[in-house]
Amino acid sequence: MTRRRDDIADVLRQRLFSGLHLGELKPGQRLPSARELGREMDADPRVVLAAYRILQHEGLVELRPRSGIFLTGADASTGGLQRRTHDWMVDLLLRAVERGIPAPDFPERLRRSLETLRLRVACIECNADQIDELSHELHITYGFDVSGVDVYAMLDGTRLPKEVRQADLLVTTHFHSHEVQPIATQLGKPWIVVELLVDGFAEVARRLADGPVYYVVADPRFADKLGRIFASSPAPANLRVLIQGRDDLDQVPPGAALHLTRLVRERLLGQSRLTPLLPPARVFSPETSRHLFTFVLRANLAALSERQP
Repeated sequence: MTRRRDDIADVLRQRLFSGLHLGELKPGQRLPSARELGREMDADPRVVLAAYRILQHEGLVELRPRSGIFLTGADASTGGLQRRTHDWMVDLLLRAVERGIPAPDFPERLRRSLETLRLRVACIECNADQIDELSHELHITYGFDVSGVDVYAMLDGTRLPKEVRQADLLVTTHFHSHEVQPIATQLGKPWIVVELLVDGFAEVARRLADGPVYYVVADPRFADKLGRIFASSPAPANLRVLIQGRDDLDQVPPGAALHLTRLVRERLLGQSRLTPLLPPARVFSPETSRHLFTFVLRANLAALSERQP
């Protein structure tokens, strides 16, 4: 129970921080109940409530008896959320000072290290759902100018798309690394195979053993890919993939185990009862995040060095 509680707390923390950062959640906003999240996560509501209590101790949420669970209000200036932010910011500034960078100089140095160049990425995948999700995170979290590229359209053309030819970095998943590598070599461009957090797929695989799991996608090619991904999972026949715009989404029973891609969520915004309880978590693994930030910093610092007299 303790491991499950901590795992749920980690997922909730990440989703809440992402929602706050993107403006999808507001301080003081009421959050889904432990029972509602328990249905979504296939977890005992008592375990979800215990996870919420961890976040309350951190100052991220507030549990109000007989009222519900709320994001910490904007006026909680002495709350744990601000203390948590202060702690990592102080650690960051201390490490800068240890390296001879005065605290007042640090923000500008960081800005130039991230924004001297507008770095262009070609995000190469085989379906609209994954192209959308990966491109969104590459832009929002890492600051890239991103162009989505369909791998099969790229390979079928007589000439590589300009989005690939003009990119500073090629990004793909391991599914298409064998197709992207020779192109990166041909163009002399760096490329990264992003490693995705498996929590979402692992959760689906775990829940398949208990009954139907509905997965709503926008691109039929992703529907086919999901079938291959979960072919070796317990009870793969319980995977019910629906295509938004083609299939009747009303067939999803209320309270059913449900996953929607980001592209579907955007298309259904305000038009369907099939909406997520909380914004989704990040997509990339910590190791991939390190690779991406390393590329950004090295490229910008090299440009700064070249500009110095």
